[in-house]
Amino acid sequence: MLRISSDRSKIVLVALVYLGVGWLGYLCLNLGLRPAPIWMSAGIGLTAVFLGGKRLVLGVFIGDLLLTFFLGASWPIALFSALGSSISALLGAQFLHYLRFSATLQRIRDILLLVFLAALCASAVNATIDTFARSWLNTWDWRQFGQSWGMIWLGDSTGILMTTPLLLRFCFNRHSLREPRQPQRCGEALLCLSLLTVVSSVVFGGQQNFLNPDWSMVQYLEYLPFPFVVWAAMRFQTWGAVIANFLVSILALMGLVGGISPFVLQAPDYTRGVLILQIFLVIVMSTSLFLSAAITERQQIDRALNETLEREHLLTQVALKVHQSLDIDQVLNTIVEEIRRFLDADQVYIGHCQEGGLAKVIAESRRPEIPPLMGWFPEPELLEELGQLFSLDKLIIADNTAKVQTLPTLKGYYEYLQVKSSLVLPLTVNHQHLGALVVHQYSHPRHWQKSEVKLLEQLATQVCIAIGQAQLYQRVQSLNNNLEQEVAARTLELREKVQEIQHLYEMKTVFLQAVSHDLRTSIMGLVMLLKNFQCRQTEKVTISRAMLDQVVRSCDRQLTLINALSENHFAEERPLILHRQPLSLKEQVEIWLKDWQKDFDLYQATFINRLPDDLPAINADPCQLRSVFEQLLNNALKHNPPPIQLALDARIDQDMIYCTLSDNGIGMDEEQCQHLFHLYVRNLHNQHLTGIGLGSYQCRQIIEAHSGRIGVKSTPQVGSQFWFTLPIAYQNSRLIKPELVNSNQ
Repeated sequence: MLRISSDRSKIVLVALVYLGVGWLGYLCLNLGLRPAPIWMSAGIGLTAVFLGGKRLVLGVFIGDLLLTFFLGASWPIALFSALGSSISALLGAQFLHYLRFSATLQRIRDILLLVFLAALCASAVNATIDTFARSWLNTWDWRQFGQSWGMIWLGDSTGILMTTPLLLRFCFNRHSLREPRQPQRCGEALLCLSLLTVVSSVVFGGQQNFLNPDWSMVQYLEYLPFPFVVWAAMRFQTWGAVIANFLVSILALMGLVGGISPFVLQAPDYTRGVLILQIFLVIVMSTSLFLSAAITERQQIDRALNETLEREHLLTQVALKVHQSLDIDQVLNTIVEEIRRFLDADQVYIGHCQEGGLAKVIAESRRPEIPPLMGWFPEPELLEELGQLFSLDKLIIADNTAKVQTLPTLKGYYEYLQVKSSLVLPLTVNHQHLGALVVHQYSHPRHWQKSEVKLLEQLATQVCIAIGQAQLYQRVQSLNNNLEQEVAARTLELREKVQEIQHLYEMKTVFLQAVSHDLRTSIMGLVMLLKNFQCRQTEKVTISRAMLDQVVRSCDRQLTLINALSENHFAEERPLILHRQPLSLKEQVEIWLKDWQKDFDLYQATFINRLPDDLPAINADPCQLRSVFEQLLNNALKHNPPPIQLALDARIDQDMIYCTLSDNGIGMDEEQCQHLFHLYVRNLHNQHLTGIGLGSYQCRQIIEAHSGRIGVKSTPQVGSQFWFTLPIAYQNSRLIKPELVNSNQ
């Protein structure tokens, strides 16, 4: 079809068509300046403005102006005529647009708008302006104003009812004429038009050749074409009505020109004959259009009712199948097959989301020539793109996949499979995406009706029920198959819990004994010292500095034990709160040695500090780190017989400082080394000593809080080596000297 993009070209085209059709009508009818019985240019102008917009009114104005002037009218009359025609076309088009007129002419409402607003009301404006102008300029007699106004009004109305439906039908539904038809239907259409042509020719132009010249009966002949017009409208709807209307109007107009039309013969003059003919045509064309619209609406209602019944039947069958069968493959295959049959689609399949973010086609129905997709795994990019839409509860309706622009991965998928039209619905239950129901059309683009989308949404619910039911059945089977194993596992777990409780009870007994032993030992020593002072006869008692330090240490040990028992900072679930800062380990140790020297002298211990001078700074909490050193030194001093030699060394291990504290004491066996840093373990260095081991456990908690590790290597009767790692301060991690690493490896 010819497409014109320029507005100027469209205006010129409208003006030329308007001028050409009007000129041809006046030329064939030899009307002179009289109004045309059927003004087809009015229908052309209305159609052009309705389809092309307000800007094409200028084309109507120019065409009518030139036509009126060329027919011999003066410029003022031509201007008034063009103005009336333009206003009439614009007003009729605006009426139709405002009231949402459908150009398919398949509703009674649309025919009402076309007949009463566009044809009768809008045409009255042109008739009033044109008749008033010609009478005012003395071209027509004022006494004939009513007849002249009626001829122009009905002429424009018949022209609109004759031309506009035909043009709209040709613009919006011409492809239906090329659709294949059954031979019987084509034969019926040909017979109907042939009989209508013959009867109309006889009635409007050829009856004098074979009828009795008694024209008193001619008034009954004009109704003979009416049954055939009704036949065409009822059997072939809009196309039949517009073609029959056009054919009857042309033949009636030809009879009028020949002067042998029954409307002229039964009227006292030409003007009244034209008025009768116009009224007759308005009635015939309106009736046929109303009848065709009523039949079309009835057929649409019947089709909608049948589709509803088929949908309900399909839903019932699918729901029954879902509830009666637990075979998920059979149920899903039945669903996709019924959907493809009902929609007459090329391919229908169900994709199911699986573990790991994958999806798989688990059911499919297709035409034999369509490539299969069963078992296909979509690409992750496509799944991600669809997941974003499904998360918003959106479905994909692609009437023409070539116009899909916002989803590049999906568009590439359509192009690869050569899909022309598609419909994708998410399968969602409680905001959980189970997959998608997909319908493909490969042959041509397709407009998906609302009823089809609604049906698929209802079937998607049944698919979700089927998938959920199958998953539930599989879980039930799995539970039944594994029930005995679960019972056995639970029984074994219960036995282990009982044994664990017994072990905890034993540990509680040991714990209480250890606590009472530690507290009793310290208190007994303090009591003995106080009783010794009590036995002296003097009023004032003096105490040596060494004895006072021993008492303070004993009290500190008791306080430490009580604090460790009352605080929860040594719990596994609660981390320590550290106040880290860059520290020089060697400088800290030298400061601490001044406080530890008295203990070294008391236990006859020798401490050797082997820390390198250029050892990098560590990132640690000084208070917590001192607790670690004190606990390790106390363990070495108390649990080994004097004299004892201690040595502290350190080296770099990647981004950590690896520290070792060695002694030449009695050592420990392998089992003691493995359990030394665990909670509530008796001291295993010496079986004659009993303790709860909180100090060693706290050391592990502190070191691990610094992202380090702690352990012990020991050989009985040789000695022990406690080791732990501390993080290097960040600012010094890149300034480590290579020779320091090599020398300490």
